[in-house]
Amino acid sequence: MIETTHSTGERSLYVAWQDQVSRKYFPIGLLTFATTSPLYRFCYLKGAVDAKAHGFQPLAEFPDMGQAYYSNILFSVFANRLMPMSRPDYQRYVQRLGLAPGASEYEILTRSGGRRSTDPLELYPRPVRNAEGCFETFFMLHGIRYTPPESQTRIIKLIPGENLLAMWDMQNQADHTALALRTLDRYIIGYVPRYLLDDSWGLVNNCSWMDVTVSQVNPPPAPIQQRLLCRLLACWPTDYRPCASEEYEPICANTLFNISYYH
Repeated sequence: MIETTHSTGERSLYVAWQDQVSRKYFPIGLLTFATTSPLYRFCYLKGAVDAKAHGFQPLAEFPDMGQAYYSNILFSVFANRLMPMSRPDYQRYVQRLGLAPGASEYEILTRSGGRRSTDPLELYPRPVRNAEGCFETFFMLHGIRYTPPESQTRIIKLIPGENLLAMWDMQNQADHTALALRTLDRYIIGYVPRYLLDDSWGLVNNCSWMDVTVSQVNPPPAPIQQRLLCRLLACWPTDYRPCASEEYEPICANTLFNISYYH
């Protein structure tokens, strides 16, 4: 289970911005998908205020950080991250994400992260309890391009269900909280995405177990950022709330008097 589903039927994705100098991720916005009009909502988070000190500028489509933005069509900054269904390789693309034909915009953005080489934005879901009451989320392995050729070759030989071990990369100059992933035969193959690190460390410190396994391998010519889909599964600690830090709090006014509406 990867969706955050509320009684209203709404589902949301966090929007993160990465500082290209420190490589740190900041949660800067919340994109909400609804089942009734207006279908989409975007609101900035307090993390955007911290990000501004590192060079972040409000997105052109959402210039006022104090407003909530509504639309009946997906905002272009996110729609442009979806492969057109008319592309001949569209179904292959959806399959690489581990999704079924007919996957929704939300599902595709959840699995792909909407990652592009042209900007530092990435989308991700708030982890939820699965049917067994456990913490569960899926992610594309990060940092593959920085691993040696033998590690990249080992990734292609992985099989679904294979266990991966999380290691604290304490001497990582870019992020001292980095969690590297390695195979049982000791190939370091990449990293847990930075946006998951706070929750991952919370699980490490509060759970007796945390499993990371291979969900799907996508060999070349699939893009390297879609090479390996992983599944993270752990206990759900008592009173645990993922993405609960202050930076995830919305800063837009929750009022109909302060809305920009897209028709």
